[in-house]
Amino acid sequence: PLFHHYGTTFSKKLLLTMKLLLLLSSALTSHGMVVTASDAKTCSAGGAGVHVPIGKDGEGEYTASTKGCFDVIDAATPLVLNEIKKQSLRPFGVGSPAFHVADYGTADGGTSLGLMTKMVESIRERQDGKEVVIHYEDQLTNEWQSVFNHALGLKAVSDAYGNPIPNPYDMKDVFVEACGVGFHNQCYPSSSIDFGVSFTAMHWLSRFPSSLRGDEFMHAARCGATPEAEKDQAAADWRSILLARAKELVPGGKFVCVNFCKSTEGYFLGQTDVGASMWDSFQSSWDKLKEQGLIDEDERLGVSFPNYYRTKDEFLNVIENDEEVSSKLKLISYEERVVRCPYRELYTSGRTDKSPRQYAEDFVPTTKTWSHSTFKSGLRADRSEDEKEDIMNQFWENYISLVEQEPEIHGMDYSHAYIVLEKIE
Repeated sequence: PLFHHYGTTFSKKLLLTMKLLLLLSSALTSHGMVVTASDAKTCSAGGAGVHVPIGKDGEGEYTASTKGCFDVIDAATPLVLNEIKKQSLRPFGVGSPAFHVADYGTADGGTSLGLMTKMVESIRERQDGKEVVIHYEDQLTNEWQSVFNHALGLKAVSDAYGNPIPNPYDMKDVFVEACGVGFHNQCYPSSSIDFGVSFTAMHWLSRFPSSLRGDEFMHAARCGATPEAEKDQAAADWRSILLARAKELVPGGKFVCVNFCKSTEGYFLGQTDVGASMWDSFQSSWDKLKEQGLIDEDERLGVSFPNYYRTKDEFLNVIENDEEVSSKLKLISYEERVVRCPYRELYTSGRTDKSPRQYAEDFVPTTKTWSHSTFKSGLRADRSEDEKEDIMNQFWENYISLVEQEPEIHGMDYSHAYIVLEKIE
């Protein structure tokens, strides 16, 4: 019944394969396994384990806690729909008659549902009844049960303001598929994807440089001099990402990448011209664990985030100056935008009746969804899982208590590059 659009149920063999995949994903997550870039070429896992989702698979905790991503995607929606209006639609008899959309780094699939619905509507304004296939891509260790709960309409989704998000699967002749090959690699057959999108995903690196272990700063964006290991890995990964998309896209196909950046003003995630720096709050809450006698000095300095916020020059240098990339993809547009933290905006506008403590408990999980596993990886390997989680619980309580003191200054603004690319015909 979950896959009734295909007119049949999955075979026992396919169900067994999916179960084995989920078991392997669980094993990778629970043991903190990391796949290096060289391993990825062999197993096509593409960075699996670099970022480990939190929460129980199927519950959709990422979408429930990361409401700012809805606003980021809303800001990109006009760009996407404008490109669809200009794009040639493949006629029947030329490859697949369906329009194939790929959502790279989809996480649990909930935040992009509204955009997917609008994309289907826009496609069908041009060709009534056009079949659409939505390909959800993410790493092997992703929350795949949550993806299907959202994509198939089994779990309702609402944005930061309580507005229900429509589901494209409710529309006729929309098909849903998933891919567990990391986006640093080619995920789909050559010339098979009509339109690719990615939101707040491709800052994750394919491996752990970990060059900031032992440093006072835990993220490359905070460093006065950019650490070479992270910078070089980010450059290599961006080139791999672009070449993979160039292969997958049909001629004239589009790719809209909305990725974290370090803006021309020096803004980046959680650190803009408004409010306290999220990274200062992270640091003080983590340092407090040592004051509380819960971690040692090596652990205090043991956090090194395996992601990178590229600058405009770092994005465009590969697109425009790499001979192989520039022969396959052309830049349509590039712009940078700051999207304000919806939690803080609601609180400071007086549109909620939350107490300072309630606000802190509402806001802090949006920072936890993507950072918890990295902080946890800074703890000593000889600690038990229960001990690590107890320490992590205290870390998040430290952060909540900090936000509670001055809730109006705490938030997580988003700084993104909005990049539109087209495959050269």
